Amino acid sequence: MSIDVEVIGINPEEAKILIDEGRGFLIDVREDEEWAAGKIPGAIHAPLTRFADSTFPPAEGKTAIFHCRSGKRTTDYFGLFLQVGYENVVHMEEGILGWAQRGYDVEPG
Repeated sequence: MSIDVEVIGINPEEAKILIDEGRGFLIDVREDEEWAAGKIPGAIHAPLTRFADSTFPPAEGKTAIFHCRSGKRTTDYFGLFLQVGYENVVHMEEGILGWAQRGYDVEPG
């Protein structure tokens, strides 16, 4: 179910800068088995199959950075993420694969 909206993407480097500077936080929409295999430290888990039931923290002027495995799901479902109510919403292009490829921390499952 994709919703036709303009998708705003940032690369893993830009995402890491926002997070390191305290101006952004990650929301991981991968499913439980993917999350269990490895995750980015500090990411909030909100799997797509249970997204409507997820609890999201207040944004307090921060950018909500949605990510999945490769960036495909976060592109396809970007309109859904806009409905959460955050003022600044982006998706991380390349997902956790791109994050790990750059040598950034990934907690093993």
